[in-house]
Order: sequence, then C-alpha cells, then structure tokens
Amino acid sequence: MPLIRLYLFRHGETEYNRQWRFQGHLDIPLNSKGERQAGDLVPLLAPLNLQAMLSSDLKRASQTARIVAQCLGIPQHSHPGLREAHLGDAQGLTREEIAARFGAEAIERWKSYNLTDADISYPGGETGLQVMKRVFEALELAVRSRPDILRWGVCTHGGVIRRVAQKLLPQGSDPVAIPNGVIYEITFDTQADQWRFGPRLTPPLE
Repeated sequence: MPLIRLYLFRHGETEYNRQWRFQGHLDIPLNSKGERQAGDLVPLLAPLNLQAMLSSDLKRASQTARIVAQCLGIPQHSHPGLREAHLGDAQGLTREEIAARFGAEAIERWKSYNLTDADISYPGGETGLQVMKRVFEALELAVRSRPDILRWGVCTHGGVIRRVAQKLLPQGSDPVAIPNGVIYEITFDTQADQWRFGPRLTPPLE
C-alpha cells in the first residue's frame, strides 16, 4: 500500500504576527509581506509534485494556500478542523498581556511539548488535546477519502504544527521551529495505519 506524504506549512505573515499578538480563531488576513511569503513558497513546494492543497478555512491560511495552489495548478480544499487553536480570552492579546492576565506559567504550559501539559487551555478556549483530535480527524478524512492523492500540501497554523509534532515525535524531542512559511513533511502509512513526523524542508522565509 502507498505511503502518503503531506507537506505542512505555516501561512504567511499577518499584522497580528507582526505585532506578536495571539490570533487563534480571529480571522486576520495576510499583510503585504505575508502575500509575498506565500509567493516565495511556490518554488519550494513545486519540486514536491503536490496533487492537491488542503488548508484551514481561516483567511491567513486559505489565502496562502490559494496563492500556492493557483501557481501550481492544483485544486484547493479547506477544512475548519485545521484551524489554529481557539485561545478563548487570550485571543488578540500579546504575550506580555497574556502573562499579566493569566500568568507566565499559562504561556509556558501552552507551548510545552510535554503531553502532560496538553490538557491546558486559556479561559474559554480549546485544550491542546482537543486541537490534536480535530486536526488528525481532518487529515485522516482527507487521506482516506482521496486515496488517489499521494502528495498533499497542507497550509495551516503554527499552533497546529506544534500539536502535530507533539503527538508524533518522541517525548523529550526538541521543540520544532514554526516561523511563517516553514514546511515540514509528515507521512501516513496506509498499511500500518501510522503517522510519522519527518524533516523540516526549508529555512525561515524573510
């Protein structure tokens, strides 16, 4: 049975990224730099022979995916399961504002790679475990419903990539870098019914 390859990449920059604000489900579009970063992804993704593009339905991801998909001439699909984590009362705040309101420990536990910390959430928001569950449900729906597609591009969010790595990498692994435009390969072995986290494929985009 075939090995399915999915290339996860983070959307381009938004004004909230530039201001270091936590976006969550806030639907912030790309800024001009983010649009350029999306274009810069095209020559990096083109050699991977992608057959289809899957993205979060939030603007910053769907816009990035659309730019890439149109340049590569492949279909684009979106799924709300690939959205960034809902951050509840922390959405729209900077790191300093979150620390002042909820404590610095809340940020550190939210960004922790220990699975024992994956049950944390900001008030009114999702836990890391809830994010993992819906993200993998969306990915498995894609690969199982379209077994003819062996190479997917997946445009999503930094927090989503972090949770995918947290689930698939061994405990104690170094945190993965998640700058705008980063690309990681993950694979799904249909015979073993197993996901694996692969290498980072690109340096940070400027």
